[in-house]
Amino acid sequence: MLVLTCSSKLATLRRLLVHSFPESLKACGALHHVIIGNPFKLEVLVDQWPDFSTVICRPSLEDMKDPSDHYTNTYFLFSKDLQHLRQMLEDPRVVNWKQDLQIQGCQPALGGLLQEVSSRHGRQIHTTSNFLYMRDRMTDEELENINSISSNELWYTPLLVHEAPLVNSRWAFGMNQRSLRFIERCIQNLPTICVRKKGLDQPIAWGLIENSMEIRMGYTCSDYRNLGLAHNILLKLAAANYEKEAPTYVDTAPDNIPGQAAILKAGFQLIGRWEQCYFKQKSSKY
Repeated sequence: MLVLTCSSKLATLRRLLVHSFPESLKACGALHHVIIGNPFKLEVLVDQWPDFSTVICRPSLEDMKDPSDHYTNTYFLFSKDLQHLRQMLEDPRVVNWKQDLQIQGCQPALGGLLQEVSSRHGRQIHTTSNFLYMRDRMTDEELENINSISSNELWYTPLLVHEAPLVNSRWAFGMNQRSLRFIERCIQNLPTICVRKKGLDQPIAWGLIENSMEIRMGYTCSDYRNLGLAHNILLKLAAANYEKEAPTYVDTAPDNIPGQAAILKAGFQLIGRWEQCYFKQKSSKY
C-alpha cells in the first residue's frame, strides 16, 4: 500500500482513472477534490505505483476520530483486481473495520467481495444501488445562458451555513447530527446553489457538491416543483465543476421518476450504477 502525495503522480493517476469511467468516477472525483485543495483532508492510496490496480481515497485514519461517524469514515473505491483489492481492504493501515464506515463506488460487481470481507470483521452491510448519470463538457453558449438565469421573484445564490439543518431535514441519507456536520462542511468548502424567493426566509430548492465532486442532496419544496428549478440548479452546479475541470455526475433512486427527468433534461446521460455500502456494528443505527 502506498499513499500518493506527489502532485505529478496525483495528476497522472487522475488522467489514468478517466479512461475507466464510469466505474472509476467516485475515486476520480475524490482524487480531484484532493488536487484542487482538499478541504476534507482526503488521502489517496494505491496498491502499487505506477502499475496500480486499486485506488482508495479516504480521510487519514487519525482524522476518523468518531467510530460512529460514517459520513466522515467514507472510502471512495475503484479496483481492477479483486485480489489486490482484498489485500488492501484487509490491511489495517487502509481500513479501520472497528468503526462504522461507508464505501462508495460505481462497481456493482465488487459487492460480493465487500460482503465477504466485512462479514469476517463482524460488520452488517446496508447497500444502496442508484442510477448514475454523467454530463459531458459544457459549451460556451450553455455557460452564458446559465449565468443569466434569474427573475424578479427568484434568484440563485450559494447556501449559507445556518441553512444546513434545512438541507439535513430533507436528505434521505441524513436527518441526524453527524450528517448535519457533514452538510455544514460541504456548504463551507464546496460549491452549493439554492433558489430564493422574494418574501421567504428559507430557500425553496437547493443542491450541493460533496467531497467526491458529486452533485448531491438536491431538493425542491413541494409547492415549487415542475418549474424547472432542479434543472437550473443541476446546470449551475455542473458549470461549477466544469470550471474546476472536475467530473460532473449525479445519482438518483430508481423510483425517483421526477428526479430522473430533471437530470436528463439538464444534459446528463445514464451511464451505470452508483453504489453505497454502509457497514455498521450490530447495535448501530443507520
